[in-house]
Amino acid sequence: MTKLHIERADELPVLLHWLQHMRIAELIDRFWQPHGNWIGLTYGQLAVVFLAFILYTRTHRLSAAEDWQRQHQHTLTLCTGWEFTPHELSDDRLGRLLGTLGADEARSADYQEAQGQTLLRAYGLPTAVVRHDTTTFNVQHAPAQHPAGGLLAFGYSKDRHTELLQFKAELRTLDPAGMPLLTQVVNGAAGR
Repeated sequence: MTKLHIERADELPVLLHWLQHMRIAELIDRFWQPHGNWIGLTYGQLAVVFLAFILYTRTHRLSAAEDWQRQHQHTLTLCTGWEFTPHELSDDRLGRLLGTLGADEARSADYQEAQGQTLLRAYGLPTAVVRHDTTTFNVQHAPAQHPAGGLLAFGYSKDRHTELLQFKAELRTLDPAGMPLLTQVVNGAAGR
């Protein structure tokens, strides 16, 4: 009789897909290689699986990672195509990985720059027209409670409530994209 083994996959395949799509393993392996006696996953592969563990379990305790690996062994293998040794996520191996990745600040900065280049995109936006809009917000407080020069003041009210204190909100955007450039709250007596 065949023995069935059931694993909960939940969001793990999606996490692994996006971590691999970010090229984390490839970039870490470009900057750090384990010593010659290291057996099993590369530093980059181990980092991807450890990040998946952190995101999946919402904890970073190294001692829980090895049991988690055993519970998700089949899913991890199917999603990554990597061969896992039984103690791949032991706290010793993860500790060595984290110590190695954090030991050289210059190398870490180079890695972060390379990783950022795979994640960030820049787009040219139209800059010919910038729209500047303002609106006032009325506040029903006694004037004596608010010091002069603060945000609340009497001023031109678009909805004709000149008897109420107000503050003004400004928004500047690129047209026609509507991309916000600046938001600012100013004194209610500021110019129209």
